[in-house]
Amino acid sequence: MTGSSNVARLLLPALRWSSETGFAHCRDEVERGLRLGVGGFILFGGEAGAVRALTEELHRRAPHPLLIASDLERGAGQQFRGATPLPPAAAIGWLDEPETAERAGELTAREARALGVNWIYAPVADVDLEPENPIIGTRAFGTDPERVAEQVAAWVRGCARGGALSCAKHFPGHGRTVGDSHIERPCVYVSRGELEEDLRPFRAATDAGVDSMMTAHVCYTALDPDGNPATLSTRILDGVLRRELGFGGLVVTDAIIMDGLVEDMTEAQAAVRAVAAGCDLLLYPDDAE
Repeated sequence: MTGSSNVARLLLPALRWSSETGFAHCRDEVERGLRLGVGGFILFGGEAGAVRALTEELHRRAPHPLLIASDLERGAGQQFRGATPLPPAAAIGWLDEPETAERAGELTAREARALGVNWIYAPVADVDLEPENPIIGTRAFGTDPERVAEQVAAWVRGCARGGALSCAKHFPGHGRTVGDSHIERPCVYVSRGELEEDLRPFRAATDAGVDSMMTAHVCYTALDPDGNPATLSTRILDGVLRRELGFGGLVVTDAIIMDGLVEDMTEAQAAVRAVAAGCDLLLYPDDAE
């Protein structure tokens, strides 16, 4: 395998369904990704039959096994027409029945695998600690760190039973921000002791055998006084995630096109720094080439 192919395997480009053209307008991105030898793709939307046809083609034509991912926090029906939509995590968490969260994870995984998707970007392990947070809200299982941790661990176990890879997000916690990392780089200024509440669900996910973690494009001054966002912070990814939590699975960035990451650097610079900091995979490059 060439060096460029090795580098390409770090990348997970996006393929978005269009109600007018289906996945046809993604053909150039598909061909480019397969030619480069990317590690996989993230899918947004689509009718079940078209999704299955696309993933079968991708798996068949790729020179190596692919990670086909999707944001399925509310079940496979969140993205794919014909699959089962589930309530948001807050509704499941309100029931305070971990077995229900476990069943949700299993159902999501089984339906995802039936469509050729093998990596689910869920569960959300953030705790909804900030009422003014514009991005988490009902995506979290709740406001109590202990109960959220129980729900997250249960969802991870269910996902494993359903046969798909799980991904706890957004490490080390996006629940305290008052900014949206899609459009800015939020910072969290609470103490290291207070951040233990945010970390509890990620510890529980690790103990439950979660396959991967997604990083937050958020800075935490108590964890990295230099102000690096978690995605670019060796202190956070190596020091906290790897060494303190003992997590040994994959670390994937949140989308690298987000302004929370690239507000003061190019996508290429951010990608290099993310890998250097400890990220294994780079999600949603704007330009895979």
